[in-house]
Amino acid sequence: MSNFIEAVCVHFSLGKLIKPPQRVYGGLLHVMWRVDTDKASYAVKQLSKDINLTNERVVKNYELSERIASRFVAQGIPGVSAIEKSGKYLLIVDTIGFLVYPWVEAKALDQHAVSEEHALKVAAILAKMHSLNVNEPEVIPLEYSTTTNEQILELIDKAESFDSSFAKALRKNQNEILAANEAYQNAMPILKKVLVVSHGDLDQKNVLWNKDSNPILIDWESAGKVNPTYDIINTAFYWSGITTHFDQQLFFKMMDTYQQAGGVIYADHVIAACYGALSWIGWLVYNIERACVQGESEQKTVGTEQVNQTLATILRLQTVIPDVIKNIEDRL
Repeated sequence: MSNFIEAVCVHFSLGKLIKPPQRVYGGLLHVMWRVDTDKASYAVKQLSKDINLTNERVVKNYELSERIASRFVAQGIPGVSAIEKSGKYLLIVDTIGFLVYPWVEAKALDQHAVSEEHALKVAAILAKMHSLNVNEPEVIPLEYSTTTNEQILELIDKAESFDSSFAKALRKNQNEILAANEAYQNAMPILKKVLVVSHGDLDQKNVLWNKDSNPILIDWESAGKVNPTYDIINTAFYWSGITTHFDQQLFFKMMDTYQQAGGVIYADHVIAACYGALSWIGWLVYNIERACVQGESEQKTVGTEQVNQTLATILRLQTVIPDVIKNIEDRL
């Protein structure tokens, strides 16, 4: 890997390595390295081998997302965007993609952390992002999972054929998974009626916090046009503990903070936005595929962990969504 990193350093004029690259753990898809040179320190993102970089649209989306990030940062949103060379951010070396960022001394909260102080800051930032109405001519609505129920059933069969540890849980909750997928698919057309450009995936792992507890937004690859009501509701679910123990009081404090900071909740989009949060179904599908492979690997291990966590999150969402919808509508 050091040869690849050296090629990255040369391409982006980062300087000469002064010590071997250090793996930084925490991401669920890509590999991150800390690279120290005689000029500065950098975070180098090595894209997952599952990313098809022969697809021009995929490459274009990475370039566009970093351009969006730089636009937001230029307008005062606290974040980090990739370093560019000749207007390009992504470097591909032997089919492997790399993005380079300035290293920042900050850390993400635990993926499942629930902290009111941090959550309310995120809600206020989201309101500011939505109000900026940043746009790029090439920005299109974010892609949504279009997995059919038939495909999900085939994946459950596949999990059983591989004797995966999660196969029994998938089969046991098959009806709930299919219902979640239907509810999610039905919500999507409604959510496309109002769109703004946003980060697209503002969960705990994508916000770093410096020593003064100030946020720094990272990992903009999901940036694009998204329904603002869905964006705040989905983000509020993340930061109020939907992956572990849901704190409904904190959820509504985030909603209130978002509105106080200038964000607008579209009343006729609330139901669709809540069921749109079942977008976890796409992550479930991806990780079933990632885990159902021969042999052992880091990717397979992470995939298995994510299937178990994601299934639990989907089931928890299905339980809390009706009450959340009622409470939001009562407040509007």
